[in-house]
Amino acid sequence: MDIRFRLRQVSKAYGNRAHGRSSVAVPALAEVDFDIGERRVNALVGRSGAGKSTLARLVMGMEIPDSGLVLYRDRPLAEVPRKAFCRQNQMMFQNPYLAVNPSFTVRQIIFEPLRIMGMTLSACAEKASEIMELLELSATYQGRMPHELSGGELQRVSLARALVLEPEFLVLDEPFSALDDLTAMRVLRQFKKIFLRLRLGILFVSHHPRHVEVLADRVAVLEQGKIVG
Repeated sequence: MDIRFRLRQVSKAYGNRAHGRSSVAVPALAEVDFDIGERRVNALVGRSGAGKSTLARLVMGMEIPDSGLVLYRDRPLAEVPRKAFCRQNQMMFQNPYLAVNPSFTVRQIIFEPLRIMGMTLSACAEKASEIMELLELSATYQGRMPHELSGGELQRVSLARALVLEPEFLVLDEPFSALDDLTAMRVLRQFKKIFLRLRLGILFVSHHPRHVEVLADRVAVLEQGKIVG
């Protein structure tokens, strides 16, 4: 199996917690070793507070480990050019209503990563139309605001924003937990078809066994900051 990310002895702690007159750091990850394969759905499951989202943010370079190494294709992630990395690796977040700018239209939300990459307006429009068609979002959605969309519709918009740069890999950080179970399963099955069609690699972070069962090729279990299975 080709490996995209390798975590080696990665530890991360946050803030301080009162402990008598002193304070102690709160550990999120403790000496984690974890390999994430290319072009497959790697699932990371565990209870709330297990450290799953911390691991996802470390993989995406949004945070830096306190110790250990995050390797991207066997190169330290800190040495990888950020713009190229972001074009090839994208992330979807847990709550779609918090993950988008509420003052942006759907068109602006999907255009945003393309504009950051320096694409022209006409090129943005072409790419946005392609990805919206793939996700079965009609052109009438482009002028709508986030508050006018259902949770499932807004998650499709969030996925469109993530896919519009044609990445090779997606990190999904609990992207269905804000949806009711019926909607989540429907959106999940639609996403699976898209991921298979595009041959994307995935890191799927979830606490929901049914969601993992539908999507994942390989499952790792995180408990109290450590991989246990």
